[in-house]
Amino acid sequence: MKLHQLALACAALGLLSACSGSGSSSSTQIMNMSGIASVGAPLVGVVVTATDANGNVTQSTTTDSTGKFSMTLTGHGPFILTTPINDADGSPATLSSVYAPKANFAGSVQANINPLTSLVTARVLGTIPTGSLTAAQIQSANITPATVVSAEQDLATLFQPVYTALSIPATESADPIGSTTYKAANTDPLDNFFSTAHFMVHTGQVIIGSDANRSVVTVPTAGPITSTIPAAAVTSLVALNTGATTTPITNVIVVIGENQTFDAVFGAYQAPAGQTVNNLISKGIINADGTPGPNFSLASQSQGTSQTAYTINPTRAAPYATLPQPLQIGELTPYLQTLGGTPDPHFPATLANGPFQLTKYVPYAVTATNPIGVTTGDPVHRFFQMWQQTGGNNAKLDMYTWVADTVGQGGDTTGITPANPSQGGELMAFLNVNTGDAPFLNSLAQKYAMSDNYHQSILGGTGANFFTIATADLPVFNTAGAVATPPANQIENPNPMANTPNFYTQDGYSGGSYVNCSDSTQPGVAPILSALAIVNVPSNCAAGAYYLVNNYAPGYDMNGNVQPIGPNNYNYPPQTVPTIAESLANKGVSWKWYTGGRELADVAADAAAFGIPAVYAQAAQYNAIGDPLVASSKVMTTPALKAGLAGLTTFFNDVKNSTLPAVSFVVPKNLDSGHPGYSVEMKYELFLQNLIAKVQANPTLWAHTAIIITTDEGGGHFDTGSIQNQDFFGDGPRIPLILVSPYARTNYIDHTYHDHASVLKFIERNWKLAPLSARSRDNHPNPVTTSANLYKPVNATPALGDLMTMFNF
Repeated sequence: MKLHQLALACAALGLLSACSGSGSSSSTQIMNMSGIASVGAPLVGVVVTATDANGNVTQSTTTDSTGKFSMTLTGHGPFILTTPINDADGSPATLSSVYAPKANFAGSVQANINPLTSLVTARVLGTIPTGSLTAAQIQSANITPATVVSAEQDLATLFQPVYTALSIPATESADPIGSTTYKAANTDPLDNFFSTAHFMVHTGQVIIGSDANRSVVTVPTAGPITSTIPAAAVTSLVALNTGATTTPITNVIVVIGENQTFDAVFGAYQAPAGQTVNNLISKGIINADGTPGPNFSLASQSQGTSQTAYTINPTRAAPYATLPQPLQIGELTPYLQTLGGTPDPHFPATLANGPFQLTKYVPYAVTATNPIGVTTGDPVHRFFQMWQQTGGNNAKLDMYTWVADTVGQGGDTTGITPANPSQGGELMAFLNVNTGDAPFLNSLAQKYAMSDNYHQSILGGTGANFFTIATADLPVFNTAGAVATPPANQIENPNPMANTPNFYTQDGYSGGSYVNCSDSTQPGVAPILSALAIVNVPSNCAAGAYYLVNNYAPGYDMNGNVQPIGPNNYNYPPQTVPTIAESLANKGVSWKWYTGGRELADVAADAAAFGIPAVYAQAAQYNAIGDPLVASSKVMTTPALKAGLAGLTTFFNDVKNSTLPAVSFVVPKNLDSGHPGYSVEMKYELFLQNLIAKVQANPTLWAHTAIIITTDEGGGHFDTGSIQNQDFFGDGPRIPLILVSPYARTNYIDHTYHDHASVLKFIERNWKLAPLSARSRDNHPNPVTTSANLYKPVNATPALGDLMTMFNF
């Protein structure tokens, strides 16, 4: 480029990296640098590193909620800015930018860092950064303002058809590094480009458009850019940008089974070549045949000493010699009788102290003579118990059994006493896909995408987690919508009763279930708040609010009748917490929540099989706490919203007739849910097999559908995955999640940190919706990881993925 051309280019671009000779300087420069870090959404809680030509490093404070960062640079230009990101495929990568100041420059400057600036930087350097650079790497690139201008012009030429089609102004496209008008928001045209295209910074590729009009553009680090963007790809990108969805997915079906952790189902799953999985077998806790592995002791269960107050880190005593014998708690017989806390004769009393393969003792089968299957005991899965079992982060794995063994479901639950908490070693059981267990789930994992880092949102049970799936929040006790105090007998007190090692004072399904976590003097609250303070995570506890952390029935029945509230009524009041149903409806996006047993037609076959009236079959099969929109006063008092609550008969008719809404939540009947005690995992598999087959039998529907398969929570089962605190209420242990879709990555294990709010984040990102409220977890930014640990976000804030890394768009 000739000097007069360079001068004109600089004037046109308004380059802050002013165009005066070499980008390096012999004297120290001091400047205040700020910018926006974004990848289509703000990069929140990351640190930007600036490296100068001599290898000196300056780091910013963490980026704020808008992606903004700032730092005072003292050094010799040029400067290379870097920060970690996760690319569109989930791979850890480095976002970068280059700043070449004029000699002896001092003052305030702008230097953004985004996928486009990263492509510029790669061409300036001649290599794709994989972290902070050395002085030798920077100096060998011979960076000047002219090389920066040249790289920006190369990309402006390549992407000009996109810039024109998306109305991206020259103030952002010509100089993406120095643009002061660029914002990390969906109202910004350039940021929308980052949202609807898929930038793979670590490979220098950009995917534009979808389906038949999908084009992969490669930006080399040197030489001419030979790729071009077909007009059809641009048109497709514009359609995504202006259309109803940001991806080709036009139907989402979320299927929610019950009460299995990831290790309980996939603890023996072996990763395909070139991938890794985090589970019992990869840790060496078990062998492929289900026998104890070389590191079996990692899962050894300890006993605790007698506690005098609630703690999430009990003092350890000796390990168990053997696991307590599994019990029959909650088991359902083929005659629909419920068993209690007595020893289960299927299991010996001498199980080794650690995880054991369930199907060495109980067959994995559902037969014509036993259509329910052979059920096993139901482990405790309540809020304060899970905090105590996991310590909040699962750093120690040895308290699962002792907490269950000493507390059980709490003394406010019928039949649970300090003398017999009715819990044994059943929570340590796992299925083994290598020996034929869970064959359909195993086949789905091998054909589609699976997460080994998806978590239940709330420590505890079904009701709280289902509510969170619909709201990314929790129910709160209220009177006519105003925060109030629940009856005294319904407030949790996990401090141990006198003369018991750890049996909670007030806890159970007919009693203690609310907690005021804004008050550190409330029983059980201070230890949890202290743990959150250590990791600098806010509690998200509103002043004076009593949150329901365990199961009560919703404040309406399925027909909209208000249920009584009082000390002897274990229902929670109607809620005003914003729901995904309202958000979708407000945007004109169709939805339904289909719950098995809600319609009498759902249970007609059950009534005939068991010889009982349909209304009794409905009472047995309908999961009231798995129908969380029934709790919403807005949904239940607005006919158009209430009409979105349906049963499975309607769901399968909607699939067959191509009348399925854009967003569907599907809850199996109780006996098909996989919930230990009254269901088995094979029943959930059979339900899924039927559902997927019917969706795939409608080719038009299947072509653009994502079926998200998970469970509500882990049911108290053992799991080895690390937990990241999101707030006072969770997260909890990992649970299975499989993505079934023509767009799912094939035979892929995703490690991005997710929980139930991630499903809402995907729906919101796909249909261009705002988060549900100022406090809901769908506000949490996407996680950023490094190759050093693919599972733990490095963001200095709670972070949750949006499932996008499991797709191949």
